Amino acid sequence: MRLIVGSVLPRRLTAGWRTAIAAVILLAGSLLHLGTRPAVAAEGDEARAVPRARSNPLSRDLAAVQFGRSLYLERCAVCHGQDAKGSMAANLVRSRSVARGTDIALFRLLVQGIPGTEMPTQSDLEERQVWQLVSYLHSLARPGLQPPVPGDVEAGREVFRTEGCAKCHSVDGEGGFWGPALDSVAARKTSEDIRRDVLEPSSTVLEGFRSVVVRTADAESVAGLLKNADTFSIQILRRDGTYSLLDRAEISELTTAADSAMPADYGQRLTGRHLQDLLAFLDRQRDAFISIERGFQNY
Repeated sequence: MRLIVGSVLPRRLTAGWRTAIAAVILLAGSLLHLGTRPAVAAEGDEARAVPRARSNPLSRDLAAVQFGRSLYLERCAVCHGQDAKGSMAANLVRSRSVARGTDIALFRLLVQGIPGTEMPTQSDLEERQVWQLVSYLHSLARPGLQPPVPGDVEAGREVFRTEGCAKCHSVDGEGGFWGPALDSVAARKTSEDIRRDVLEPSSTVLEGFRSVVVRTADAESVAGLLKNADTFSIQILRRDGTYSLLDRAEISELTTAADSAMPADYGQRLTGRHLQDLLAFLDRQRDAFISIERGFQNY
């Protein structure tokens, strides 16, 4: 660099002036180089990334989720998409940091950003605002952390019983077996998914709950739910709770229904209030695990 500087500066400058000007040029080059390097978290960001609370104090808080959504749309949606399912940046609904990480880890990530990437810091937010963002992101990625669905839970339990839901589905070890058990449905599905399952049951039919009709070579007809199938046999659950294990060599015809066995008219059968109460009741089924007294022997 000295040779270059020395060759372009006027010869009449003293050696001292040439050295000073060269130093300025070198300093400017260093600053320009630093300006192109990835940003790193400042010392203040490190301190702010340690919240007073050790877990999210606003978890499942409806107002916090709503405020968090506003913050997300303002700061994050341009890269992660309006629905947080990815655009120029990652899908946050499936992101390990959001879907599986701890509250504190996500808090720190938001405050500090990710050095070496385009993910900026959010260190200008107050602690409560960061927790609001955490609440919103968790409500998208973790069904069990969504805000409670409004409605009368006990009235919804009665709707579940009187409208025929309990004939096919079980809750707390009581009910039918024709449909999936719903003990922890709200820990596995979002509120929107549960609503769609009630109003549009054929939109998603779980494996093991698809209706089939089988005709055997001797003209016998077997109808039920296809529970298992392999190269040599199929297993069908009949409506009376018994199973039929059929050898594929004995089957002359197998018809599989496209639609769910669940009635599709609950949107017409239930009033708006009854539907809301039913959804509130289903939303409270958030058991992460089924206790031993409500194990398989009770289903």
